[in-house]
Amino acid sequence: VTMASGPNMRAPICLVENQKEQLTVNPEAVKVLEKITQPVMVVAIVGMYRTGKSYLMNRLAGQKHGFHLGTTVRSETKGIWMWCVPHPSKPKSTLVLLDTEGLGDVEKGDPKNDSWIFALAVLLSSTFVYNSVSTINHQALEQLHYVTELTKLIGAKSSPRPDEVEDSTEFVSFFPDFVWTVRDFTLELKLNERTITEDQYLENALKLIPGIRT
Repeated sequence: VTMASGPNMRAPICLVENQKEQLTVNPEAVKVLEKITQPVMVVAIVGMYRTGKSYLMNRLAGQKHGFHLGTTVRSETKGIWMWCVPHPSKPKSTLVLLDTEGLGDVEKGDPKNDSWIFALAVLLSSTFVYNSVSTINHQALEQLHYVTELTKLIGAKSSPRPDEVEDSTEFVSFFPDFVWTVRDFTLELKLNERTITEDQYLENALKLIPGIRT
């Protein structure tokens, strides 16, 4: 009988390398994943560069160090880095943390590279964390335009027939649980003089606003 096992990683390893805006899978990271026989939960974090994503993922790993923390305006994380650790609350389970390259780096030549990083994080994860700072404002919502780019990068069909039309419900089935983390939030959670929950704040920010037909 083969006993379930998980990796004993002391530090993260690069899973998807991003060199000259070309994404390639690191074979050494694949070998680590292939050895896992335990149930796996994959948490990926995405957001603008220099917003503390790596710090948050280190905390999820229960460590102060691991994913590289930068102290300058230059984005430190390149590609997608992976850290496999024992799940903190589920025995005999593995938590796979994916720290992604920051979006919106001004030094990138091709903005489509961000879309690919975003798409891979969505497809690889079971829980997807979108990280932003201060408030859920118009700028933060605009940065989620990478979601719209996914339809161009991911083909999801309900039937293998080439003449079949893409099914949007089948496409949605690929998406993981979504968590929006707002860092350094200092405002009161009140709407129309009524105290609201964090989820209600998010739902209000994402609600459709009626437009004016011209």
